[in-house]
Amino acid sequence: MILVVFGTTGELVKLAPVLLRFDERAHPYVLATTGQQVQQIPSFLDQLGLRQPDVWLARGAAGRDLRVNSDIPGWLARVTRSWLVERRRLRRTLRDGPGLPLVLVHGDTMTTVLGSVIGRSLRATVAHIEGGLRSYDLRHPFPEELNRKLATSLSRIHYAPGAWAASNLRGGEVVDTGSNTIRDSLELVSDEQPSVAVPDVLFGIVSLHCFELLNNRKLLSETIAVLAEMACSTPLLFIDHPVTIAALERLDLTRHFDERVFRRIPRLRFFDFVRVERRSAFVVTDSGGSQEECYYLDLPCLVHRVKTERREGLGENAVLSGMSSDVLRDFLKDPSRFRRASSLSPASPSDVIVADLERRGFASEPGIT
Repeated sequence: MILVVFGTTGELVKLAPVLLRFDERAHPYVLATTGQQVQQIPSFLDQLGLRQPDVWLARGAAGRDLRVNSDIPGWLARVTRSWLVERRRLRRTLRDGPGLPLVLVHGDTMTTVLGSVIGRSLRATVAHIEGGLRSYDLRHPFPEELNRKLATSLSRIHYAPGAWAASNLRGGEVVDTGSNTIRDSLELVSDEQPSVAVPDVLFGIVSLHCFELLNNRKLLSETIAVLAEMACSTPLLFIDHPVTIAALERLDLTRHFDERVFRRIPRLRFFDFVRVERRSAFVVTDSGGSQEECYYLDLPCLVHRVKTERREGLGENAVLSGMSSDVLRDFLKDPSRFRRASSLSPASPSDVIVADLERRGFASEPGIT
């Protein structure tokens, strides 16, 4: 029996193709969430064709997504209390179910670490999807780099999304999946009209939500000012992540936006966001996940971070800004210069993961009970 622990929509999107393969092959699993991004989890699951969580360990901060650092202690306390209530039942479920007990986690969030700790406390094998990514700087990005190192130390099986990530891992059992599961997730999205109005001229998308940027008043202010300046030549759609809007309101930066060239739009579900991405000319983001999406979509991408743990697209379609406003401004002058040059791995990473779990006895192979 497999316990899958997730807390954010980013984790869920990348886990989805693996979970869909579990469903197709009748592999039972328990779906547990910490509700780190509680508001969109139900609708994301519905859109992805997955069932609702079997276990809610918490529901964000008073029913909304975590937005500020002060939300974290109360959320952690709720997750801990719920886990203490649920642990005996989950231990029994994993022990009595088919296959060997496994806890599956993903990525680099606080939930990744919590899920890994849960797995160890259940005395189950912990498998980490997207293992081996490293910036080799605990400060950039923080806390993601720390979360990755902790998840690695707690996991026994590491599913690395490529040879470089695999080479960063020592100990445990390392499986190179060839590419990232987001590639399989993108293939789930049909090419329909976006759910929001998009400009009928060349436009870009801005998606910024990492604390590395949001907690730095000077950098965030400079970034928004440059984006507002450059939007006069190419319109920009700015995604309203709750944590981002909280920071912009705190620093009085919402005044830079308008309804014409630098427009805020609601945070979108995965399918809806990808449909907008496919119609855009470029993306500005501080998200490693969006960097990966742009690589597989062959879309010019400015990664607005000091360092990135991802290698997808760097030197091809992706530019790392180092948080420099000058680099950001130069990218926005002509994003079309940047395109993917390398070919993609032929294998489906989700197929690789599921086949490996079957081989190890954590999921019965089709037709075997």
